[in-house]
Amino acid sequence: MKRLTGRVAVVTGAASGIGLAVCEEFLARGMRVAMADVNADALRAQADRLRSEGGEILAVLTDVRDPDAVDRLGREAVARFGALHVAVNNAGIVITGTSWELALEDWQRVIDVNLWGVIHGIRAFVPLILDTGEEGHVVNVASMAAVVAHARLGPYTVAKHGLLGLTDVVGAELEAIGAPVGVSVVMPGMIRTGLNPIGTVEPATVAANVVDAIRHRRRYVFTDDQHGGPGGPVDQRLRAIVAAESEVLA
Repeated sequence: MKRLTGRVAVVTGAASGIGLAVCEEFLARGMRVAMADVNADALRAQADRLRSEGGEILAVLTDVRDPDAVDRLGREAVARFGALHVAVNNAGIVITGTSWELALEDWQRVIDVNLWGVIHGIRAFVPLILDTGEEGHVVNVASMAAVVAHARLGPYTVAKHGLLGLTDVVGAELEAIGAPVGVSVVMPGMIRTGLNPIGTVEPATVAANVVDAIRHRRRYVFTDDQHGGPGGPVDQRLRAIVAAESEVLA
Protein backbone atom coordinates (compact mmCIF):
# COMPACT_ATOMS: atom_id res chain seq x y z
CA MET A 1 0.00 0.00 0.00
CA LYS A 2 2.20 2.77 -1.31
CA ARG A 3 -0.16 5.75 -1.21
CA LEU A 4 -1.39 6.81 2.22
CA THR A 5 -2.52 10.37 1.51
CA GLY A 6 -6.30 10.59 1.60
CA ARG A 7 -6.72 7.06 2.92
CA VAL A 8 -8.99 6.34 5.88
CA ALA A 9 -7.88 4.50 9.01
CA VAL A 10 -9.55 3.38 12.21
CA VAL A 11 -7.41 3.02 15.34
CA THR A 12 -8.58 1.48 18.61
CA GLY A 13 -6.97 2.39 21.91
CA ALA A 14 -6.27 5.69 20.17
CA ALA A 15 -6.30 8.18 23.05
CA SER A 16 -2.87 7.36 24.48
CA GLY A 17 0.38 5.47 24.00
CA ILE A 18 0.96 3.51 20.81
CA GLY A 19 -2.53 4.15 19.46
CA LEU A 20 -2.18 7.91 19.76
CA ALA A 21 1.28 7.84 18.20
CA VAL A 22 -0.11 5.84 15.26
CA CYS A 23 -2.89 8.40 14.80
CA GLU A 24 -0.34 11.22 14.78
CA GLU A 25 1.81 9.40 12.22
CA PHE A 26 -1.18 8.69 9.99
CA LEU A 27 -2.27 12.32 10.09
CA ALA A 28 1.25 13.45 9.24
CA ARG A 29 0.96 11.25 6.12
CA GLY A 30 -2.27 12.96 5.08
CA MET A 31 -4.63 10.23 6.21
CA ARG A 32 -8.04 10.67 7.80
CA VAL A 33 -8.50 8.88 11.09
CA ALA A 34 -11.36 7.47 13.15
CA MET A 35 -10.06 7.42 16.72
CA ALA A 36 -11.65 4.96 19.15
CA ASP A 37 -11.11 4.59 22.86
CA VAL A 38 -13.00 3.62 26.00
CA ASN A 39 -11.73 6.68 27.92
CA ALA A 40 -14.14 9.45 26.95
CA ASP A 41 -12.20 12.36 28.46
CA ALA A 42 -8.85 11.36 26.97
CA LEU A 43 -10.43 10.65 23.59
CA ARG A 44 -12.15 14.03 23.48
CA ALA A 45 -9.02 15.89 24.54
CA GLN A 46 -6.71 14.21 22.04
CA ALA A 47 -9.19 14.43 19.18
CA ASP A 48 -9.69 18.15 19.84
CA ARG A 49 -5.93 18.69 19.92
CA LEU A 50 -5.36 16.85 16.65
CA ARG A 51 -8.22 18.72 14.98
CA SER A 52 -6.70 22.01 16.11
CA GLU A 53 -3.53 20.94 14.34
CA GLY A 54 -5.42 20.37 11.10
CA GLY A 55 -6.16 16.66 11.35
CA GLU A 56 -9.34 15.15 9.88
CA ILE A 57 -10.61 13.24 12.90
CA LEU A 58 -13.68 11.27 13.89
CA ALA A 59 -13.75 10.34 17.60
CA VAL A 60 -15.95 7.39 18.58
CA LEU A 61 -16.25 6.20 22.16
CA THR A 62 -15.79 2.43 21.84
CA ASP A 63 -15.43 -0.54 24.16
CA VAL A 64 -13.81 -3.20 21.96
CA ARG A 65 -15.28 -5.94 24.13
CA ASP A 66 -18.67 -5.07 22.61
CA PRO A 67 -19.01 -6.37 19.04
CA ASP A 68 -21.93 -4.04 18.33
CA ALA A 69 -19.83 -1.04 19.38
CA VAL A 70 -16.98 -2.11 17.10
CA ASP A 71 -19.40 -2.63 14.21
CA ARG A 72 -20.79 0.84 14.83
CA LEU A 73 -17.26 2.30 14.82
CA GLY A 74 -16.60 0.88 11.36
CA ARG A 75 -19.92 2.09 10.00
CA GLU A 76 -19.41 5.59 11.40
CA ALA A 77 -15.94 5.79 9.86
CA VAL A 78 -17.34 4.91 6.43
CA ALA A 79 -20.30 7.26 6.86
CA ARG A 80 -17.98 10.12 7.74
CA PHE A 81 -15.10 9.54 5.31
CA GLY A 82 -16.67 7.42 2.57
CA ALA A 83 -14.46 4.35 2.90
CA LEU A 84 -12.12 2.39 5.15
CA HIS A 85 -8.64 1.32 4.04
CA VAL A 86 -6.63 0.64 7.21
CA ALA A 87 -7.59 -0.85 10.57
CA VAL A 88 -5.25 -0.81 13.56
CA ASN A 89 -6.48 -3.12 16.33
CA ASN A 90 -4.45 -1.70 19.19
CA ALA A 91 -6.57 -1.54 22.36
CA GLY A 92 -5.11 -3.59 25.18
CA ILE A 93 -4.76 -3.96 28.94
CA VAL A 94 -2.44 -5.81 31.32
CA ILE A 95 -3.23 -7.53 34.61
CA THR A 96 -0.37 -9.34 36.33
CA GLY A 97 -0.32 -12.27 38.68
CA THR A 98 0.43 -15.97 38.94
CA SER A 99 -1.67 -17.88 36.43
CA TRP A 100 -3.37 -20.17 38.96
CA GLU A 101 -3.98 -17.35 41.45
CA LEU A 102 -5.46 -14.70 39.16
CA ALA A 103 -9.20 -14.30 39.48
CA LEU A 104 -11.24 -15.74 36.64
CA GLU A 105 -12.63 -12.25 36.08
CA ASP A 106 -9.08 -10.97 35.43
CA TRP A 107 -8.47 -13.70 32.85
CA GLN A 108 -11.74 -12.90 31.15
CA ARG A 109 -11.18 -9.14 31.12
CA VAL A 110 -7.71 -9.33 29.58
CA ILE A 111 -8.72 -11.85 26.93
CA ASP A 112 -11.94 -9.97 26.17
CA VAL A 113 -10.02 -6.76 25.42
CA ASN A 114 -6.77 -8.07 23.96
CA LEU A 115 -8.04 -11.02 21.90
CA TRP A 116 -11.81 -10.74 21.49
CA GLY A 117 -11.43 -7.01 20.87
CA VAL A 118 -9.23 -7.79 17.86
CA ILE A 119 -11.56 -10.56 16.69
CA HIS A 120 -14.41 -8.06 16.77
CA GLY A 121 -12.20 -5.67 14.78
CA ILE A 122 -11.41 -8.28 12.14
CA ARG A 123 -15.11 -9.11 11.74
CA ALA A 124 -16.16 -5.48 11.57
CA PHE A 125 -13.36 -3.84 9.59
CA VAL A 126 -12.15 -6.40 7.04
CA PRO A 127 -15.46 -6.51 5.10
CA LEU A 128 -15.47 -2.70 4.95
CA ILE A 129 -11.89 -2.63 3.66
CA LEU A 130 -12.74 -5.28 1.06
CA ASP A 131 -15.77 -3.27 -0.04
CA THR A 132 -13.49 -0.50 -1.32
CA GLY A 133 -11.90 -2.81 -3.90
CA GLU A 134 -8.69 -0.90 -3.22
CA GLU A 135 -5.47 -1.64 -1.41
CA GLY A 136 -5.86 -1.94 2.32
CA HIS A 137 -4.15 -3.19 5.43
CA VAL A 138 -4.97 -4.62 8.86
CA VAL A 139 -2.57 -4.13 11.76
CA ASN A 140 -2.92 -6.18 14.94
CA VAL A 141 -0.83 -4.77 17.78
CA ALA A 142 0.42 -7.67 19.88
CA SER A 143 3.60 -7.62 21.99
CA MET A 144 6.82 -9.49 22.48
CA ALA A 145 4.52 -11.66 24.61
CA ALA A 146 3.33 -13.11 21.29
CA VAL A 147 6.63 -14.94 20.92
CA VAL A 148 8.28 -14.91 24.37
CA ALA A 149 6.58 -16.01 27.58
CA HIS A 150 7.08 -14.08 30.81
CA ALA A 151 6.02 -15.14 34.30
CA ARG A 152 2.98 -13.40 35.82
CA LEU A 153 1.59 -12.41 32.42
CA GLY A 154 -0.58 -15.46 31.72
CA PRO A 155 -3.76 -13.85 30.31
CA TYR A 156 -1.78 -11.23 28.40
CA THR A 157 0.55 -13.84 26.89
CA VAL A 158 -2.33 -16.13 25.90
CA ALA A 159 -4.10 -13.22 24.17
CA LYS A 160 -1.01 -11.98 22.35
CA HIS A 161 -0.07 -15.48 21.18
CA GLY A 162 -3.61 -15.64 19.83
CA LEU A 163 -3.05 -12.47 17.83
CA LEU A 164 -0.01 -13.99 16.15
CA GLY A 165 -2.05 -16.98 15.00
CA LEU A 166 -5.06 -14.87 14.07
CA THR A 167 -2.91 -12.60 11.91
CA ASP A 168 -1.49 -15.55 9.98
CA VAL A 169 -4.96 -17.04 9.47
CA VAL A 170 -6.42 -13.77 8.21
CA GLY A 171 -3.40 -13.29 5.96
CA ALA A 172 -3.90 -16.73 4.43
CA GLU A 173 -7.60 -16.07 3.93
CA LEU A 174 -6.99 -12.73 2.20
CA GLU A 175 -4.38 -14.32 -0.04
CA ALA A 176 -6.78 -17.15 -0.90
CA ILE A 177 -9.34 -14.71 -2.31
CA GLY A 178 -6.71 -12.57 -4.04
CA ALA A 179 -7.55 -9.49 -1.98
CA PRO A 180 -5.14 -6.52 -2.20
CA VAL A 181 -5.18 -6.30 1.58
CA GLY A 182 -2.16 -6.95 3.75
CA VAL A 183 -2.05 -7.88 7.41
CA SER A 184 0.63 -7.35 10.03
CA VAL A 185 1.19 -8.30 13.65
CA VAL A 186 3.24 -5.76 15.59
CA MET A 187 5.33 -7.00 18.52
CA PRO A 188 6.60 -4.05 20.55
CA GLY A 189 9.01 -4.56 23.41
CA MET A 190 9.77 -2.09 26.17
CA ILE A 191 7.65 0.83 24.97
CA ARG A 192 7.16 3.84 27.23
CA THR A 193 3.39 4.04 27.70
CA GLY A 194 0.88 4.25 30.52
CA LEU A 195 0.97 0.44 30.70
CA ASN A 196 4.77 0.47 30.89
CA PRO A 197 6.15 3.77 32.22
CA ILE A 198 9.66 2.29 32.56
CA GLY A 199 9.86 1.50 28.86
CA THR A 200 12.88 2.69 26.92
CA VAL A 201 11.38 3.02 23.41
CA GLU A 202 9.01 5.83 22.45
CA PRO A 203 5.56 5.06 20.96
CA ALA A 204 6.54 7.11 17.90
CA THR A 205 9.05 4.39 17.02
CA VAL A 206 6.25 1.83 16.95
CA ALA A 207 4.11 4.16 14.84
CA ALA A 208 6.91 4.57 12.28
CA ASN A 209 7.19 0.78 12.04
CA VAL A 210 3.43 0.46 11.59
CA VAL A 211 3.52 2.83 8.62
CA ASP A 212 6.48 1.00 7.13
CA ALA A 213 4.69 -2.32 7.57
CA ILE A 214 1.64 -1.00 5.75
CA ARG A 215 3.68 0.44 2.89
CA HIS A 216 5.82 -2.69 2.44
CA ARG A 217 3.36 -5.39 3.57
CA ARG A 218 5.55 -6.65 6.41
CA ARG A 219 3.80 -9.53 8.17
CA TYR A 220 5.88 -9.68 11.36
CA VAL A 221 6.87 -6.33 12.84
CA PHE A 222 9.35 -5.96 15.67
CA THR A 223 9.95 -2.44 16.88
CA ASP A 224 13.20 -2.78 18.82
CA ASP A 225 16.01 -5.31 19.17
CA GLN A 226 15.90 -5.77 22.93
CA HIS A 227 14.79 -9.40 22.60
CA GLY A 228 16.02 -10.11 19.11
CA GLY A 229 19.08 -11.29 17.28
CA PRO A 230 20.90 -14.61 17.29
CA GLY A 231 20.86 -16.18 20.73
CA GLY A 232 18.14 -13.88 22.02
CA PRO A 233 14.96 -15.11 23.73
CA VAL A 234 12.95 -15.16 20.50
CA ASP A 235 15.66 -17.07 18.65
CA GLN A 236 16.08 -19.53 21.52
CA ARG A 237 12.40 -20.28 21.73
CA LEU A 238 11.88 -20.77 18.01
CA ARG A 239 14.95 -23.00 17.79
CA ALA A 240 13.65 -25.10 20.69
CA ILE A 241 10.29 -25.54 18.94
CA VAL A 242 11.92 -26.55 15.66
CA ALA A 243 14.33 -28.91 17.44
CA ALA A 244 11.41 -30.63 19.16
CA GLU A 245 10.24 -31.97 15.79
CA SER A 246 13.17 -34.37 15.78
CA GLU A 247 12.18 -35.74 19.19
CA VAL A 248 8.86 -37.26 18.13
CA LEU A 249 8.57 -40.88 19.21
CA ALA A 250 7.47 -43.19 16.38
